[in-house]
Amino acid sequence: MKKKRFTAFFLAVSILLSASFSARAEGFPYTWNEEDGGPHCKSLFLVNLDTDAVAYAMNPDEPLPMASLTKIMSYIVAYETIPDIENTVITVPDSVVDELEGTYSSEAGIQPGEELTGLQLLYLMMVPSGNDAALTLAKYVDQLYEEGKIVDSQEGNAVGGGEGREDLQAPAASTENSVSSKEESLSSLSSQDGSDEDSDEGDSDGEDGPVQDPTNYSDSFFVRLMNRKAQELGCENTHFTNAHGLHNENHYSTARDLYKITRYAMSLPNFTEITSTQAYDLAPTNMRSDPPTAYSTNKMFSQYEDEGRYFYTYTTGIKTGSLNESGYCIVASATADGYTYVAVALGSPYVDEDGDPTGFHGEMVDARELFRWALVELKKKTLASQGDLMTEVNLLYAWKKDTLQLVAGETASALLPQSVNLSSITVDCEIPESVQAPVKKGEQIGYAVLSYAGEKVATVPLVAAESVAKSQMLEGLVQGGALFTSSWFLIILGVVLALVAVYILLVLIYRKKQKRLRRVKHYRDM
Repeated sequence: MKKKRFTAFFLAVSILLSASFSARAEGFPYTWNEEDGGPHCKSLFLVNLDTDAVAYAMNPDEPLPMASLTKIMSYIVAYETIPDIENTVITVPDSVVDELEGTYSSEAGIQPGEELTGLQLLYLMMVPSGNDAALTLAKYVDQLYEEGKIVDSQEGNAVGGGEGREDLQAPAASTENSVSSKEESLSSLSSQDGSDEDSDEGDSDGEDGPVQDPTNYSDSFFVRLMNRKAQELGCENTHFTNAHGLHNENHYSTARDLYKITRYAMSLPNFTEITSTQAYDLAPTNMRSDPPTAYSTNKMFSQYEDEGRYFYTYTTGIKTGSLNESGYCIVASATADGYTYVAVALGSPYVDEDGDPTGFHGEMVDARELFRWALVELKKKTLASQGDLMTEVNLLYAWKKDTLQLVAGETASALLPQSVNLSSITVDCEIPESVQAPVKKGEQIGYAVLSYAGEKVATVPLVAAESVAKSQMLEGLVQGGALFTSSWFLIILGVVLALVAVYILLVLIYRKKQKRLRRVKHYRDM
């Protein structure tokens, strides 16, 4: 294969633009608003969901605490593991309240013995960020596993489970039976000790056994599924120890990995609806006749909270998180003018240098500023339309035709700043040295890589612009010519010519000798 470099669609290349951005990092450059003092976060990652193109990146692969952003993965595992999660009734176990006591958790206010559907628990986990709801779902999955109603495929058994999982399957059993026996199973789970290294109280034996470290459920089936799913999604710097996000040194992720997790979660039923809910009214339960409204922790939804300081009108979700150790974090989404963006912002300070709460959500300010910039300055541009002439390739065995034009086999687009002129887009064509007739119109011959400022932004197949028939006569001539110019032919020809030359030389010597003999005989006869 050889590379032929062409300037897309125009003869001139904008050297100034290319030079300006040749050293840019992933995404596009952005100058932060000096008045706001941004960026406020340790890590930022902005992606256009329509093209999966990175618009902005700052330390996207730095492992950091993620707090309640953990619950995005908890949603995935719960939804894919619990059979018929939307209708399954789950009873809140006593152990949930006991284990979260003293953790100052964000809770949804559910009560031990309260019966809620899996869908209600998903709302209570994602909207008000209820750690109690997350732990209830995790313990229910663990209980199903212990009862053998779901089996780990990596333990060598057939498995099944919720919608979307091929490796999990619930055996034929009624939901009522699984609910009625879960208290005993969950009680045994609550007595399991967490990691000695990370637990503050894990070594202290009470009357009922070791105390569960509320930050470390690493040995639980639910958390094992969380880590396994992270690997399946290509997360390279993510590890979970619990389902809610309480701080643990071994519980971390990156902005890039959280984007991968979120993008997958958005493909699951109910996720975008739940995470775009600003206020959730729980129906009456067996324990409460008039549950209070649960409000979203995402202040980007609200025009009134904090006097609308963080409000952004195009916000559509998704999840917040905050701890002293993690700072303020958010995975936010926004949609406007046909574009959807997801921003991951991690590590806006939760406390100041004196240890006092900042009360400032820098993660929301940064996400909002990036949304505003991207929606105004970045546009999806068509770089090559189907049928556009891209290059040509040498053609063999065609009558009166020695090159074949190659055109774009499909339309290629990319997210770019509005100021970028198409003349700054370059095309690297990967094509063979030559092709042989016959060729059919639309037959793929190679591909083209479209680049901006040295970075690939799109790939397009290169196809034949027309059909070309083979000329048998030309093929014979070409192949004959190739035969006569081949090295083996030349060697054989050289050997033959050498033999002929030797033969002629020998004949000449022989004739000369015969002539001398005849002369000697003539003299003798005289």
